[in-house]
Amino acid sequence: MEASKLQPLRITAGWHVEWNLFYEVNPSEKNMTYLDSSSLLHLNNHQLKRAINLDFRPENDVKGYFYLRVINLTKVEKPKTKSFDYVDDWENLYYEFTSKNRLEIVEEIERLVIQIPPFKN
Repeated sequence: MEASKLQPLRITAGWHVEWNLFYEVNPSEKNMTYLDSSSLLHLNNHQLKRAINLDFRPENDVKGYFYLRVINLTKVEKPKTKSFDYVDDWENLYYEFTSKNRLEIVEEIERLVIQIPPFKN
């Protein structure tokens, strides 16, 4: 199997990549090893209080699809250190999008990082 490159993405300022296993491959029998992670990509933006997560579901299934979610983040103070953490609210998603088309997912991620409004809680 030929080694694949990470999928190029245009990500705007303020977004941080927590992890990126999103490769420039389309689902096929020979490429499923690139789609066997529970999460392919996770971005967060603490200023907007949003995170973007990309999965492939079901994992390792050539008939699967990309599942893109925008998660609201809540800023929580840690009393002992007076520092802050951001907690993901996976139960109340801001947005969900699915597609079997990798390039459609790329387009949607690039649209979201530009247009997503801040979460107000």
